[in-house]
Order: sequence, then C-alpha cells, then structure tokens
Amino acid sequence: MSELNQNLWDISPIWSTQWQTSIQGQKDLKKPDISMFDNAPSDVTAWSFFGKILLGAIVWVCVAALLFATLSALWWLTSPDDNSLNSIIWVLLPVVGFVVGFVWNLALALLYNIFFSKRYYSFSKMAGLIFTSSLIIFIFFFVPYLLYMDNMTALYTMLWFQIIFELFIAKNLIDFLSQPNYSASSLMWNTLWAVLSVVVHLVIISMSGFNILLIIASSVIAYIMTTIGSGVWDAVYYKFYEWWNNPFYLPSLNELREERRKEEEKKAKEDEDVNVDMK
Repeated sequence: MSELNQNLWDISPIWSTQWQTSIQGQKDLKKPDISMFDNAPSDVTAWSFFGKILLGAIVWVCVAALLFATLSALWWLTSPDDNSLNSIIWVLLPVVGFVVGFVWNLALALLYNIFFSKRYYSFSKMAGLIFTSSLIIFIFFFVPYLLYMDNMTALYTMLWFQIIFELFIAKNLIDFLSQPNYSASSLMWNTLWAVLSVVVHLVIISMSGFNILLIIASSVIAYIMTTIGSGVWDAVYYKFYEWWNNPFYLPSLNELREERRKEEEKKAKEDEDVNVDMK
C-alpha cells in the first residue's frame, strides 16, 4: 500500500500539469491568440485611455494659459479705447493660431512618445509632419483672414477653426504614423469627432454669444471629445479584432505582393497536379 501511495505521489505532478494544460487550452479556444497576427490594432488599457486624458489635461492648462495671455495682450495692443479694430489684427491672428496649434500638437506628440513609445515611436517624423501641416494650414487660412479683416467676430471664429483644423490634421498624422494599416479607421473616427466639435461650437455661440474665452473653452471641449472618442473606438475595434473581424485593415504593398505570390504558387502547384493526373 505504501508503494502504491508513493507511485501516486510521484505521478500526481504529471496529472496536475496535464490538468492545468487542458484548462489553459480550453481558455485559449475561447479567445484567439492575438500575438499570432502582424499589425494588430492597439489594445486599449486603463492607462492608455485615462493616461492620454491626463496628459491632455496638462497640455490643455498650458496651452489655454498661453492662448489667453496672447489674446489678452493682442486685444490690449490692437484695440484703442473705442474698441475699434486695428488694421493689423488680421495678420497677427493667423500667426497666433499657427503658434498655439503647433505648440499644442507638438507637446501632445512628445508626451505620447515618452509615455506610449511602443505605439508612438517616431517623434521626429511626428514633429516634422505637425510643423509642415501647421504651416500649410496657416497659409491656407491667410486668405479668409484677409477677406474678413473688418469683422472682429469672423476673425476670432476663424482663429478657432484654424486651431481645431490643426488638431484634426495632427491627430490623423500621428495615428497614421503609429498604425498606417488602420489609417482608414482613424480618419473616419477623427472626422466624426471634428464635425461634432464644430456643431458643439456653433451651438455654444448661438446660445451664449461670442467672446474670447469661448475660443479657449471650445478648443478644450473639442480635444476632450476627440481623445475620449478615439479611445472608445480603439477599444471597440479591438473587440472586433478579437472576434476574428478586421474590417478596416489596409494591407501594405508588400503584403499584397506576398499574397499575390502565394496565390500564383498555389495555382502553379494545382496546374502541375492536374498535368500529373492526366499522364
């Protein structure tokens, strides 16, 4: 009896190992192994979701203070006692929009690169594209500023649109660089939140009227909506991916060439098998 107990004691670890392996295998059957795929979408963790909001809050405070100080100084310097419009404000406002939008987006890209380097790994490319896009937007908006140089409300409204448009373009560029295969998904979702931001801004203006603080508040609201909405969509899309569905994946040229090569090899092999059977 003691020998039997000893044998059972010796093989019990084997049973335990096999049982654990069986249980783990059953768990794996319920959820696909994501690591077996290349270019998987980003998994949204609690840190990546709330961390971006926290980092964004830090940047919001700094940029809001910069924008408020700049607009206050600009209003004081360009507006005499009778509040008439100075002739050079239409030149200064697009410069303010360029500087504020560029600093805002560059700071976000830098923080993303520091704290989420696995996804946002190329800060130099992000910085170059953000600067280039901000400069192009600055040149593009210069003409509307010139056309409405005598309308104070229109000038400051265009300043808001310039800042938000820089945010929209920069957000897309950052997402395209981090995961180019999912650029279509990023573009659609960022466009949705950009349009909703414009709607919210117009509603606020219609209800409360125009003032300088509205530009700052609306800019912050637009970024909050974009950041939270993007995180929610990434989480939802990752669930689709876990369920073996990847609807917005865009294969690269190399992937298409590799797929075509495999199809040609498969067809050549099938033709060879047919020829052998006929002989």
